[in-house]
Amino acid sequence: MKLYTSGVALVTGAGQGIGKATALSYAESGVRGLVLAGRTPAPLHATALECRAIAENPDFDVLVVPTDISIEDSVKNLMKTAVDHFGRVDYCANVGGTMGTKTKFSSIPTEDWLAIQQTNINGIFWLVREQISVMEKQERLVTPITSPKRPAERGSIVVLSAAAAVIALPDGGAYTHTKYATNGLTKAAAQDHASNGIRINAILPGYIYTEGLASHPAATPEAAKRIVDGCPLGRFGEAGEIGDLIVMMSSPRNGFMIGSSVLVDGGQTLSGE
Repeated sequence: MKLYTSGVALVTGAGQGIGKATALSYAESGVRGLVLAGRTPAPLHATALECRAIAENPDFDVLVVPTDISIEDSVKNLMKTAVDHFGRVDYCANVGGTMGTKTKFSSIPTEDWLAIQQTNINGIFWLVREQISVMEKQERLVTPITSPKRPAERGSIVVLSAAAAVIALPDGGAYTHTKYATNGLTKAAAQDHASNGIRINAILPGYIYTEGLASHPAATPEAAKRIVDGCPLGRFGEAGEIGDLIVMMSSPRNGFMIGSSVLVDGGQTLSGE
């Protein structure tokens, strides 16, 4: 089955983990253009090389834009640079974010509380707002499945939330509240802009094995065993599993998906753990 994702994709947090996996999935799916954003240029360029090697579209082009989503002007520059280069942006995957430190709620320092909001809430707000602004101005992208009953779309935005927004992450109150906010932001934006051909959804991964997770101070062998033992599948998720689903959510084949919060956690939350 073809996904008909032949437009231009933009991925934040594209230097590693889920962001990198998402960029690779977009390249394999046949996008003609790919914008890679993140704080550090070197891993973005490494991702770009890998994307070029597997890209399915013969006209494929990739653009690296170093970006700090916690700074509003940096987000605006990202979108302007993307449009100046490609003329439009059809699919956005807002994957970049931060986990913060693990501590009991009563011990969260105010500066940590505000810092994680700046990236995980304000940063996502600025991204989605600017992405909508770009998409509203561009023509709808016609695909082979476009019909009167399945109109062409102006764009699709997928926001990375987390399974922590279904329950709560122990000792992760600062992180958890930002993901609940992300879900609400997604639904509000989706409701306001669906009629203009812009689809906005959230994806809620569980424990996905990435460089970021492995390097977190709380990532001990004991913690890993608890996670695996509590998952019906008996394993961590893979970044590529999330990247592939983000691309599927971006596809016009999912044209009836609006404001959804898609939980992908291997069944971890079935037991409420």
